[in-house]
Amino acid sequence: MKYSKILFVVIVMMVVAAAELKAQVASSRYTIGEVANNEISDTVDFDRSAPILTESDGKLYYIRHINLHGVKYLNHDILKSSAGLQEGDSIYLPSKFISNAMQRLWAPRYFSNIQIGATIEGDSLDLEVFLKERARILKWDIEGVSKSKAKDLMEEVLKLRRNTELSDYVIDKNIKLIKEHFSEKGYRTCEVDVSITNDTVYEQCVNVTFNVDRGPKVKVGAINFEGTEAFDDKRLRRTFKKTHQKSILFFQNQKLLEEEYENDKDLLLDFYNSRGYRNATILKDSVYYIDDKTLGIDIAVSEGNKYYIRNINWVGNSVYTTEQLENMFGVQSGDVYDKKSMHKRLGIGKEMNPEEMSISSLYNNNGYLMSQIEPAEIVVGPDSLDLEIRIYEGKPFTVNEVGISGNIRVDDEVIRRELYVRPGELYNRALLMQTMRTLMSMGHFDEQAIMPDIQPVSDELVNINWPLQEKASDQFNIAGGWGSGTFVGSIGVTLNNLSMRNFFKKGAWRPYPSGQNQRLSISGQTNGTYYKALSLSFTDPWLGGRRPNSFTISGYISEQNDAYYVWQNATMYYRSMGLFVGLGKRLQWPDPYFTFYGELGYQRYGLRGWKSFILSDGNANTLSLKLVLQRSSVDAPFFSRSGSEFTLSLQATPPFSLWDGKNYADPNLTDQDRYRWIEFH
Repeated sequence: MKYSKILFVVIVMMVVAAAELKAQVASSRYTIGEVANNEISDTVDFDRSAPILTESDGKLYYIRHINLHGVKYLNHDILKSSAGLQEGDSIYLPSKFISNAMQRLWAPRYFSNIQIGATIEGDSLDLEVFLKERARILKWDIEGVSKSKAKDLMEEVLKLRRNTELSDYVIDKNIKLIKEHFSEKGYRTCEVDVSITNDTVYEQCVNVTFNVDRGPKVKVGAINFEGTEAFDDKRLRRTFKKTHQKSILFFQNQKLLEEEYENDKDLLLDFYNSRGYRNATILKDSVYYIDDKTLGIDIAVSEGNKYYIRNINWVGNSVYTTEQLENMFGVQSGDVYDKKSMHKRLGIGKEMNPEEMSISSLYNNNGYLMSQIEPAEIVVGPDSLDLEIRIYEGKPFTVNEVGISGNIRVDDEVIRRELYVRPGELYNRALLMQTMRTLMSMGHFDEQAIMPDIQPVSDELVNINWPLQEKASDQFNIAGGWGSGTFVGSIGVTLNNLSMRNFFKKGAWRPYPSGQNQRLSISGQTNGTYYKALSLSFTDPWLGGRRPNSFTISGYISEQNDAYYVWQNATMYYRSMGLFVGLGKRLQWPDPYFTFYGELGYQRYGLRGWKSFILSDGNANTLSLKLVLQRSSVDAPFFSRSGSEFTLSLQATPPFSLWDGKNYADPNLTDQDRYRWIEFH
């Protein structure tokens, strides 16, 4: 159908469900004032019964004008550009051009209604774009809690931002987050209402206030078990690690947290399984209010029969004899069924710990990377079962290549000398764990990101890669202040990745010669003329670069006197200096976690009129030897999750009094002679 100078409009419309923000809507769940909301006031008269272009072959039209309607607060040119609309372009109708333009307009969520029409005249058209702007949120607020709590909620929990769109989704999401936050604090009856009002300054902007009524703090008052005969309620409650009922142990968590409660129910079943009740199940559980402040929990349990082990059969083992595996397994015929202990000794499932000795680690530590252990339980009576432990050994794997990546500041050779897994050796999971701990203890890499990438390249070879993420490890601190009429200050720098061999190398200062994991620390403190101290230490963890034998040298000098202010002259003083040299060694026996350190130290004290030392005038000296035996199996120096640490140390001076010929019982012996060489242990 042809028209001459007759308006022909093609409307392509997409509408999303949006809440109409009007105060007079009685069904609204919010307390809404006169919310800014501009309607599409500009209209174009068109024949709504006119057919939409649906022919398979589109026609090319020239865009003459693009008219935006209903937009008051947004830039028209930016909107046209973001929608991909440009005057002077040519488009086909029908095509996806219009729908794509609408999708781009919907994307930033600025509008609650979008319509696009076309006024066609021959081969030209004017695009009519009708937009309805959403209200924007200018200010958020939370009432019903303290100002500091409201600030923490908005910044850390809700993460509210200004100039976001107002929608049901935004409001409902934040109401849910507020309720979840207070529920975790024990306020399970928390209620949140919302008040939305127009901003008094900016049109089309609203202020949103969450009105929080936390209600009373709800605690667990009682945990009751039904259907239990083997154990009393008190013993079963102790299996819960996070969910506790009110008691005199006020420090225990008495709130009900859903996720932790579900985990505790799993622990309850684990307890039953470890006592022989392999078929124990939770039939049902219910949480109810005893009163406004107290919850009750009822758990119905089906215990089932208590099972015992009858026979144990090993299938598929050839590397290790059945007798060897039985001795390590430690379960015998007639023992009570204990699923947790059995899986722990086998090293499978959630009980697997790669650092503990198990049958799985026995295979993995001797090259059998692909070995698998599958226990099968065969019930042979109402209280007995047979175990058939099936072992799939596979072939032993040899380490083909060991790669490292991600290190920029730390030299490759420094990292490689810390690796216990080397090419040509059998795959060993225990050595992988030891390597992880060593890399973590260096302090140069993100501890949480240290994880080996194990890639088999054949049925007998495996590549092991160590992707590393370096982190800042150097430290610099400076502090100063003024008090009691004098200045107090300190400064210190610690370089944890120094390279002394590159100290005089051209181009190595970036900003200092680094890469060899050597440590240099310098610090100084002063309190004006009253106190001064300077200390320095240097550690090389691999003296000579061939063995992990550490070398440490350190020294200090300090002085304290009675000249508290700058204009005073000191009449008495206490001066000291010290020099220490130490050697450390990593031990392989009793296990690789042991280290031994020996240190020889000399200290000299000079005093004049000082009353708080063993002598007031003169000089005193100490020459001591310090020996330290340490065992540390912690998995990381910071944020440790497992392991232990103990230290045994001894420090003593030579018994000078045995050969110096002095009579220390003589009351006429001067302090200078008595304490020239100090003895202690």
